[in-house]
Amino acid sequence: MSSTAASTDRLEPIAAAGNRVAGVGQVLAFAGLSVALAIVITLPGVGVPSALVPFLLAFVPLVFALAFAWREGNGAIGRLLRSAVKTPTRRSAYLVLALPVVWAFGVVAVAFALGEPTTGVFDDVFPRILFIALLVLLPAFGEEIAWRGWAVNRLLPAMSPLAAALVLGVPWAVIHVFLQLPGQMNAGLETWPTVLSLLAYSVILTWIYVASGGSVLLTALVHAGLNGVAPLMANLETDRAWIVRAVLAAAIAVAVIVASRVMRNAPDREQHIQVGLDT
Repeated sequence: MSSTAASTDRLEPIAAAGNRVAGVGQVLAFAGLSVALAIVITLPGVGVPSALVPFLLAFVPLVFALAFAWREGNGAIGRLLRSAVKTPTRRSAYLVLALPVVWAFGVVAVAFALGEPTTGVFDDVFPRILFIALLVLLPAFGEEIAWRGWAVNRLLPAMSPLAAALVLGVPWAVIHVFLQLPGQMNAGLETWPTVLSLLAYSVILTWIYVASGGSVLLTALVHAGLNGVAPLMANLETDRAWIVRAVLAAAIAVAVIVASRVMRNAPDREQHIQVGLDT
């Protein structure tokens, strides 16, 4: 994907969000509500089934984002929802869909190098990988519409895409840490790889979103891929794989930062939101 200023020129206009301070304030309120949601639904006495928790953490923040967009008015909700089907500005951007698979095989290769047995690693990958890919697709779209399609746009007038990715990555990581509480889907796993992974994903997905001209479609497909390739790594030793996954994701994020002007440079404060999503 190109790392030119043109990519930021096609993002959603957010004049209705008010000035830069108001936009940042809205995003902080959104993030606070999302973290509060994670706290409430994982409290032992609330009784939310653990299988339902990940879906609530994906879709309720989308409701929050839609509510904030409704308050903005001027068609903000429509533009936000249309971003879910917005195609990238360049067809070559679709090459990034290979990233999750490359990352997963990289994790397997590193695990082998660290002494993981090679036999049986890819047993039962099919049809599990197809089922998981379908299961995570809608939650990925819910998260990306909210966290990239809405929240990133509200931060870009005040900061660079990299800063926006890190600001959003912190509460996004905190929310996922709640999935490691007793009884939740990731219970017992190390916490620091989760935080590192989510910060890395935030950088990677924000880069894809901005460089593709605001395509939530492409960003969500990559997000779904990062979750959907889990069966390729399912037969690795869990604790080791959890760490290797995080470290390789961080390495990819660092490579994006080093190689991409999109992430390093703040968008033009006056010009970057000229073209809307309703064209």
